[in-house]
Amino acid sequence: MTIQPTSWLGLAVLLIFSISMLLIIFEAKLHLDKFKPAMLMLSSFLLIGIYYYFSGDDPQRFEHFIEMQKENKVELFSLIAFMAFMWMIVEILSERGVFSSLNSYLISRGLKSGGMFWATGLLAALLSPFINNITSAMIFGKSIKEISRNHDYTHIALCNLIIASNSGVWFLGTATSLMVVLAGKISIVGLLTLLPAGIIGWAAGAAVLHLFYLNRLQGELIDSTPDDVKIKYGGVGMIFFSIAAITLAVVMNILLHVDIEYAVGMGLAVIGLYAWHLKRDGHNVMLMAQMQKVEWNTLLFFIGIISGVAALNHVGWLTYISRLFEVLSPTTVNIALGVISGVLDNVPVEAAALMSDPQLTSSQWALNALMVGIGGSLTVIGSAAGVMVMSIDKSYSFGTHLKFLPAILTNFFVSLGVWYVQFEMLGWHA
Repeated sequence: MTIQPTSWLGLAVLLIFSISMLLIIFEAKLHLDKFKPAMLMLSSFLLIGIYYYFSGDDPQRFEHFIEMQKENKVELFSLIAFMAFMWMIVEILSERGVFSSLNSYLISRGLKSGGMFWATGLLAALLSPFINNITSAMIFGKSIKEISRNHDYTHIALCNLIIASNSGVWFLGTATSLMVVLAGKISIVGLLTLLPAGIIGWAAGAAVLHLFYLNRLQGELIDSTPDDVKIKYGGVGMIFFSIAAITLAVVMNILLHVDIEYAVGMGLAVIGLYAWHLKRDGHNVMLMAQMQKVEWNTLLFFIGIISGVAALNHVGWLTYISRLFEVLSPTTVNIALGVISGVLDNVPVEAAALMSDPQLTSSQWALNALMVGIGGSLTVIGSAAGVMVMSIDKSYSFGTHLKFLPAILTNFFVSLGVWYVQFEMLGWHA
């Protein structure tokens, strides 16, 4: 049973999504936690169910709706399991003093507010392709919060982290990159050719943030007195086992096709056994206490957003993304998809592009991965990194992020320009 987007049901689902998004945008002014309007999107499922109920007596009429919910639950469960796993790892490393000692080390090297801005951004840009954008935003976001003494400095540095974390499209730092590789549209070597666009684009955006925002701030911006913080006993080992656990989970998922929730379960076992070893030596890591620090409001936000987009897809709105490739040039469509991914979750946007199966060259699929990946930086809710930053700093909102739009647009268009020079003018690609 095909549902037309312009039917009463399609328009009602679009209206619910739009109202919820507006409430999310103005969450700071309304003093409304973002997960509440996000969960309101689930009411679309009620309307869809009512529609099928009154659509006749065919017992099979619910089949497509049930299948959509199953697919959505699989995606959500995998995402939530992975996010909770990474969050727990960060909390454990934080408890062992890893990030405090990192801050102490950087500050002891003479880095001031500007130096810390660039150091945390560069580390996020270089590590996010391997540990994903959620984790890099979480790790370095906590570092920024720990040292910052100025509200505005915190916001500027966090915006830098969002841009840096989403620049990891040149490997598997975003879901977009992984989806394009798994679909066989581009190889991992092909993704690596996006490294110049990712790094140069981040550096350009960071430069605008520094020149036009950071330089305007006065006074003591960070705690520049280095504390003699040492990593607690077992902290170095925990770093090793955490990296091993993450690597094991990713390899199991990509190469062996083990569902990510099972893969992270095995990774959790690795960390748990090491924590048990530390406890036997008299050093309690308090593993369960760190697990309880996972913020459910952030996870519920993801559940609402992704389910809302799934409802839009079910009633046909995302089919328009597929049709774009039929009427516009591939470059124009990929740029448009980047802008769209700033509002919608990049997973269904990329899924719509892949399902339309356009006949694109490898350079255009590279552009697709680049635009949809970094396009998430256009709004704070457009990427997992942005949502993570909002959970770390409750004052960082949709409106706060838009204050830095010149820097964000610089990142977007400089990355696009580097791609154009490299792929279209010079022909340097895999």
